[in-house]
Amino acid sequence: MVKLFSFTIAALLALYQQFRKKWVLTLICILIIGISYAAMFRHYASFRFESKSNDLVYMVEAKLLDLRLKIRGPLKGTGKVGILAVDEASIAEFGRWPFSRRYYAQALQNLKSLGVKWVGFDAIFSEPERASAEDFVPIIQSLKAQKSNRNLSIQLSKFDNLLAISPPDQSFQKAIAAFGSLVLGYVYFVQESELPTQHKDPKLRFPQLERMAQSSEILADLPKGRTLDSYPELMQTAGLIANTEEISSAASHFAFFNNSVDNDAIFRWVTLFAHEQGHLMPSLSLKLAAEYLQRDIFVVFDEYGVETVALVSRENPEDVLDIPIDARGAGRMLINHLGPRQTFRHYSLADVYHNRLTEKEKKQLKDSVLILGGTATGTNDIRPNPFDSALDGVENHAAALDNILSQNFLRRPVSIYKTELLIILIVGLLFAPIMIFGHALVSGAAALVFLIGYYFLDRHFWFGQGTWTYIAVPCLEIIGMFVLTTVYKYLTEELERKRLKGAFQHYLSPQVINQMLEHPEAMQLGGVRRELTVLFSDMRGFTTLSESLTPEQLCVLMNDYFTPMTTIILRSGGVLDKYIGDAIMAFWGAPLPMPNNADIAAQVAIEMLYALERLNQEFIRKQFPTVDIGIGLNTGPMSVGNMGSLERFTYTVMGDAVNLGSRLEGLTKDYGIKIMISESTAKLLSPGKFLTRDIDDIRVKGKHEPVHVFEIMMPNALPNLADVRALIAHFAEGRKAYKAQHWQEAMEHFHHCLELRPSDVASLLYIERCRESLVNPPAANWDGVYTFTHK
Repeated sequence: MVKLFSFTIAALLALYQQFRKKWVLTLICILIIGISYAAMFRHYASFRFESKSNDLVYMVEAKLLDLRLKIRGPLKGTGKVGILAVDEASIAEFGRWPFSRRYYAQALQNLKSLGVKWVGFDAIFSEPERASAEDFVPIIQSLKAQKSNRNLSIQLSKFDNLLAISPPDQSFQKAIAAFGSLVLGYVYFVQESELPTQHKDPKLRFPQLERMAQSSEILADLPKGRTLDSYPELMQTAGLIANTEEISSAASHFAFFNNSVDNDAIFRWVTLFAHEQGHLMPSLSLKLAAEYLQRDIFVVFDEYGVETVALVSRENPEDVLDIPIDARGAGRMLINHLGPRQTFRHYSLADVYHNRLTEKEKKQLKDSVLILGGTATGTNDIRPNPFDSALDGVENHAAALDNILSQNFLRRPVSIYKTELLIILIVGLLFAPIMIFGHALVSGAAALVFLIGYYFLDRHFWFGQGTWTYIAVPCLEIIGMFVLTTVYKYLTEELERKRLKGAFQHYLSPQVINQMLEHPEAMQLGGVRRELTVLFSDMRGFTTLSESLTPEQLCVLMNDYFTPMTTIILRSGGVLDKYIGDAIMAFWGAPLPMPNNADIAAQVAIEMLYALERLNQEFIRKQFPTVDIGIGLNTGPMSVGNMGSLERFTYTVMGDAVNLGSRLEGLTKDYGIKIMISESTAKLLSPGKFLTRDIDDIRVKGKHEPVHVFEIMMPNALPNLADVRALIAHFAEGRKAYKAQHWQEAMEHFHHCLELRPSDVASLLYIERCRESLVNPPAANWDGVYTFTHK
């Protein structure tokens, strides 16, 4: 990444050297790209290595994640997770909170009979419930009726037992043992300062931990020589508050129900396990999921932290359910929140106690897993999620549990950071030139297209597939570049550029417009007569080609063909006049003077043929037919300027010299050549720069004056350059003998050409003419000019 970033800076610096007047805009883009990259890299470093997840980048992205969840809307869960709610109705019926545990005991019995598989407690019973006065009434009455000391001692023993453990606690204890599949919750403390006074003694900080760990400790695979103390990124607890000894002794499964929130108090992550005095203990949602699915919790560590969290089937160890965790290896899971409050079914504890559930609710409870928690005011802990700012904390546990049961996760893997860093650089590289060289409308459109496109890309390929990607930094990068470059352009040159571009945007390429803006004093428009070079190129056999392809394939092929050809023309400073079906028309020498326009046009023609060779290789790979083209060049006086009507016009060239260029292109197929140029163009070419062959003296259709035409040969027309020069020489001698009407001598030279190049159509054409002339000699006034009757 560092090397790629360095390459980006180097590329932008090179761009500045080439376009000196754009140095401020280039510097602006460099700074924004650098700031964007540094912000993301700093966040990555802090999150991955420093265990800080609440920096500015994270908080902005977290808010955008909340927004995306809201846009996505609520989801339907498994239907197996529900809330056993200590709601307003329960408070009204059972009395003030906390109410007697005898109600829990009866509720558990009823749930067992309804087929509920597991129950977890998002509540703690850390103090014994005192016996009420009504609990002592039977014993007191029995004492009054005693007639022997023996019976009196028995009743006093009952009295002592009643003081040791109250009847509600006894019934609750029995109900827990009878239900069996129940997870008791407890809470841990992170800081010693949070510990209650009675837990300040180190010996009392982890009551019952050893016994709880016997059934609930997680299986951990640590590298050799490492212990849990080697991983500071794990949640390290300073102590815990458990249930009373009597209640805990009845249970076999334990888990903590602490909530972990971000700085904005939104519950986005769930801590799956914590390090407690050498033991790895599970959270309530993780423990319930493991027991409900009859799996063991297995955690694999690498040298940096937690690498894998998996639930392994107890019946088939090869059946593994992976749980995605946070990038820094702290064992946290990103919650894929399903919706606001009441997303999960709520069953009132009072209704369960009295068994007054509807038949539908009874069916829903079969094989379900419930989490008991407070939802009534005063009993609940408010833990907002992205959908609801007043959500009960128990709902978040239910969401995490449902995610694991359905395997409907939101992931943020380590690899996504590298992808995001790469996106920042690619976005900067692609859009910086647009922001620097494009006008405000193009830059704004590009920025808008990126923002919309990036949103839909994320929606369908990342977030839509359960991966949380950061979108704020790249979007702010584009917006920052657009705003700052646009403001700078407007303050310096945008107003003038807008005026000039408005006059030329209908007919000139962006490159030519930029050149004109650099030299506005040389600009002259409106029917000016100049000596220009015009180029026509046409695809051969286009009708047959189009019949062999579907419309969609033809569209792809033509776009693939026009793109490199157009690039070559525009890069040379030429004006792309128009596309005429499968043909291209371009010219050089206007609107700005170009003294060597013939050389440039000839070089463009050669580069187009080289590009066509590369393009045909790509067409073969795509199983498209290969393409051949012919090119005609002519230099001469032409009228250049705005042509058309008041409503619609274009910047183009007109005149007899333009028409001749079009005719020359059409005749290339008759001679089997690629590039045909007129004598006027050939005379302006730099001596020795191009390989030209004297092709013929012709009279094109519609013209009376003969035209001397030449071929520009490709240096790779034959295996070596010497053969190409020999072919040109023999052809010239053949042409000389042909015009002198020495038919046999001419044919000998043309046969030499065929020995060098058997496929030379022009030589075959002349041999055929010579044979015909031997049988039917031309008239005495024959001038050696061949007249074409077709275009």
